Amino acid sequence: MARLDRFGRGGDQESFVVAGYAAVVFREASENFTRQHAAADTLEGVDFHYLTQNARINAASAASLALAPPAPVVTGARGQNLIARDPSGYDASLSWNPSPGAGGYRVYWRDTWSNQWQHSQATGNVTHLLLPGMSIDDLIFGVAAVDSAGHESLIRAYTSSPGTLPDVELVRP
Repeated sequence: MARLDRFGRGGDQESFVVAGYAAVVFREASENFTRQHAAADTLEGVDFHYLTQNARINAASAASLALAPPAPVVTGARGQNLIARDPSGYDASLSWNPSPGAGGYRVYWRDTWSNQWQHSQATGNVTHLLLPGMSIDDLIFGVAAVDSAGHESLIRAYTSSPGTLPDVELVRP
């Protein structure tokens, strides 16, 4: 899902996202809104085979992430993104802080309108990558840490903060 949650709904993952943590929510593909959180939401409506498979996938995903090194930090000491247009003014110059336990890194990128990472490149054990001819304005970039056994962290994206807008004083004529 490309947004935090469904319209008019909320979930436990939202408080984690607001606090700056990566959060995942799982939904069944065929939700029945007439039964959810209502008197008709009974044990007879549970598909235990589906629930068992879902629990296995969740456990495997959590275990995989637990074995991986932490995601690299892509911001500097003052909170600035470590991304630039050097040296040509059009090249993507990406840097990140070393991640404990990483044996290498994988850089990802996608079109700005895409919700899926479309491309990736292994970098080896370095903390900088120059991608000539790739504009940081036309693509979204991210980086993941990979340990020697191949366990990969979550991808940390280079995103701009919306910042804070000044208060606007309304003047009535």
